[in-house]
Amino acid sequence: MAIPALPALSPVPDLEALLRMGLAVLCGLAVGLNRAHHGDRPHPNRLRVHVLVGLSACLLLLAAGPGPDARSRAIQGVATGVGFLGAGEIMTPPSFGSAPYEVRGLSSAASIWFTAALGITVAASSPVLALMALGLALVTLSAHPANGFRRPPAEGTGEPLAPPQDPTRPDQNR
Repeated sequence: MAIPALPALSPVPDLEALLRMGLAVLCGLAVGLNRAHHGDRPHPNRLRVHVLVGLSACLLLLAAGPGPDARSRAIQGVATGVGFLGAGEIMTPPSFGSAPYEVRGLSSAASIWFTAALGITVAASSPVLALMALGLALVTLSAHPANGFRRPPAEGTGEPLAPPQDPTRPDQNR
């Protein structure tokens, strides 16, 4: 089986690919801004991670070419890599005297996954579809739970938020 020749380098950029990558960056920027300012302190790395995930997913799919087999393999590779990023986002190292690992950041991990999906959608499908999904995701990520879903931490203890106890359930009353 012969290896196909590489395409000739051209000084003229591929305008459509450039526009698709630019839109993937903007989508990653929008999700990343939301996640960077989420919580009690800023997380500037989340902005960069989301932008790079969206751009790299788009780039890998564009580089795979138009063949459905190559695109399928590229999407599978992106999914695998993003799965590792998400696992790193939700598993926090233990603090002294605590459980081995804590699971936190599920929304941030899901938003990294979603940003990769946006990059893939921008590269392989309709940018309008990606923008509609982005709008829905930003509404979802911006929604805050009602006050009844969480109780405030005890004053000055730094205790994490927990769901309120249900007095009708004996398994919750400890």
